Amino acid sequence: PPEDPRDVVEQSARAERADVILDKYIQAIGGAARAAALTSFVATGTSTGYGPDSDKRPIEIAAKAPNQRAVIVRSASGTSTTEFDGRSAWIAAPFRPVPVLALAGADLDGVRLDAELAFPSRIKQALGNWRTGNPIAIDGREVQVVQGIGAGGVLATLYFDSETGLLRRQVRYVDSPVGRIPTQVDYEDYRDVAGVKMPFRWTVTWLDGRDTVELSEV
Repeated sequence: PPEDPRDVVEQSARAERADVILDKYIQAIGGAARAAALTSFVATGTSTGYGPDSDKRPIEIAAKAPNQRAVIVRSASGTSTTEFDGRSAWIAAPFRPVPVLALAGADLDGVRLDAELAFPSRIKQALGNWRTGNPIAIDGREVQVVQGIGAGGVLATLYFDSETGLLRRQVRYVDSPVGRIPTQVDYEDYRDVAGVKMPFRWTVTWLDGRDTVELSEV
């Protein structure tokens, strides 16, 4: 099928440069020095899937700069673990054909980007070929639109609140035989952790599911 132009952000002559928007984000989360000082963290909370019968499941997240991240979700049916060591990623979960499944392609690109964005100071290195589009509104608030291309070719669009400068949404696209497939991550409830603002709630939405993570401690 032909490319959907709505997925690709055209550079706008009226929009701020990408580096200006990204610098404003770094300043908003606490400044470059404090962001660079954040080199690892451990977080706990709950993960809730989509549907009326979905229970809150304990979740643990461990991350180490620049791009290592492990996510463990425990449920009645077993434990699901997703890990990225900076180069490779794998998942171990119940009801899968093999005990440990190596991730590749679009799945690997998505896990890599999430690991890189876990550390705000690395945001400029997470993507390249930056371009900015005209501002849009999300839930009635104006956001700046910045798009780049990550390792492996993943296309990602980041939306920054025009007033606060904080990252509000990430949408990444991967190619498939039926067109680009999006995954959307919405960030909320920023709180101060060691002088750096971090989201304590985010919602991941994909074609056939949704998962909401709410942290209780970082």
